[in-house]
Amino acid sequence: MKEFNIDQTLNLVSCEARELEKSSRYGGLFGIAFVTEGEGVLSCDDDSWHYEEQAIFLLSPGHPIHFKSFYRTNLLTIFFDPFRIAGAADPLSGFSGMFRAVRDLFSVPSFLRQNELRSETDRLAVTQLVRLIETELAHVQESSRELVTNSVALLVNLVKRNLADSHRPEPAAQYSEETDRVLNDVRKMLQRNEHLTIQEIAVAMDMSQYNLNKMVIKGTGETLKAIIGRYRSELARARLLDLQA
Repeated sequence: MKEFNIDQTLNLVSCEARELEKSSRYGGLFGIAFVTEGEGVLSCDDDSWHYEEQAIFLLSPGHPIHFKSFYRTNLLTIFFDPFRIAGAADPLSGFSGMFRAVRDLFSVPSFLRQNELRSETDRLAVTQLVRLIETELAHVQESSRELVTNSVALLVNLVKRNLADSHRPEPAAQYSEETDRVLNDVRKMLQRNEHLTIQEIAVAMDMSQYNLNKMVIKGTGETLKAIIGRYRSELARARLLDLQA
């Protein structure tokens, strides 16, 4: 297993699929995995997908994956902590665009196979970038960090733009009792004052902004910001209907 720590928010891992299954180090992180060699069946929860070389799929905490390989399967995976990334998106940082792209990719747990990349140019670019990164990981040099980081930023944005229209949050899901309670509290607060910020909502619920957002993402697969935006739209539509009545 070859590991490369880009910074405190992003890690690259090149390994065999069975090594990734056995490792608990990245179990709580999100990831974008690229199959660099191999073919088989990937299972998650009650679903299964056939994969082969150049396949791409997303990893989400709470959704363990299992590989049944026809022969050796190797992966290059970008692992990241979305909560740290969200806080690291400094407008002055050259990486802020990548942070936003990564955050958007994982609004819901989903999987993407290589043949779902709409653009042939993007498919070729992803393949070449993955090969470049693997080469750098095998022979790390002084310039490797900058080269790998820029390559990862390109990979993330290529995948994101191919997911833009094909993966949307699932319609109303059944959430846990605790998640429902939190969402109901947020909705009631916005009904009283729709201009409340996330920080103000967190204070009213006697929680930190980080913990509140983390609870919501784990419970719904969406960020609190996205949910608040949807609630505000619903409230605006309701007001408009009242005016028209």
